[in-house]
Amino acid sequence: MFFILLLPLTILLTKLSRIFPDFIETYYSSFFYKIIASILSEITGFIPFSLAELIIIHFCVFSLFHVLKIFILIYKFENRRSEILKNFGFNVLATSGIIYFSFQMLWGFNYQRLSLDKLLKLDIRVSSSTEVVELCNTLIKSSNSLRKNLKENKDGLMELPYNNSYILKTAYLGYDETSLKYPKLGGNYGPPKTIFFSLPMSYTGITGFYFPFTSEANISTAEFDSSLPFTTEHEMAHQRGFAKEDEANYIAYVTCINHPDVYFKYSGTLSALTYSLNELQKIDNEKFEELLFSCTSGVLNDLNYKKRIWKGYSGAIESIGNAVNDSYLKSQNQNSGTKSYGEMVDLLLAEQRKKQS
Repeated sequence: MFFILLLPLTILLTKLSRIFPDFIETYYSSFFYKIIASILSEITGFIPFSLAELIIIHFCVFSLFHVLKIFILIYKFENRRSEILKNFGFNVLATSGIIYFSFQMLWGFNYQRLSLDKLLKLDIRVSSSTEVVELCNTLIKSSNSLRKNLKENKDGLMELPYNNSYILKTAYLGYDETSLKYPKLGGNYGPPKTIFFSLPMSYTGITGFYFPFTSEANISTAEFDSSLPFTTEHEMAHQRGFAKEDEANYIAYVTCINHPDVYFKYSGTLSALTYSLNELQKIDNEKFEELLFSCTSGVLNDLNYKKRIWKGYSGAIESIGNAVNDSYLKSQNQNSGTKSYGEMVDLLLAEQRKKQS
């Protein structure tokens, strides 16, 4: 009965936490969470594979087996059907209570922390189309410049000169450098992990995930080269307690451009450009088309390749994955759902205004 009560108790605590973001920031995100996550990730970091992936697979198999077992019991003992269903219902509620309580304590309350614009003193407000155009121009110039001497494959696409494990092992350097300016991004955490079933996961539209129960940042290595460094830094932002997607995207951009490796710099800049161009296309398609002509052929190749790849992965599984992710984000007080990834543009524009002032 106690475990069943965990579910309504955690829901109540979550609603209360939304009223006190300063308290969550000071005592949970900046203290309790940092201690728990750093210790847990250091322990799981010694395991060379994704423990999270293993747990998820086993949990799915166990759940399926348990459901099938219940159906068999109902069929076999018809006279005890109500008792079996009642016990099953109690077990589901108890398990849900334990999982949800653990999730919130180990990471979930970070959704209620102070917003990143307040922590970094950025002025977010409604922006003009002129500001968006200016941002796109700046990012295009940076992308063109960074792309010049990068390695290409036979199709004219950016190609990493080293293997994926090198990206995962060196991604922390971007955080080390950025934390000198923003201490909130500092700390010692376990390394990001490769997802073994990366290719199948691509069909869900997901390129990585953070698993609070093991404090692991998990990365799909089926991700194309130009995006892999950015995706890695994004999941590491979640690992450091920044739960909101737009904020994790912005942190990924900042840590990429501060990374000593030019391939990280380009990946972060290209990703920021992608989101910014998407925003410009919504408000001024004519200007969007005009700006594309100012991109070099290499940058255009990389941008178009992203679109082609994701179009190839689209389908029923991707739609279901997107719907699940959208519902999850909305349940965590991110009202824009999956659209919140693109809201990093608001932070980029605020940063632009801060530099100009």
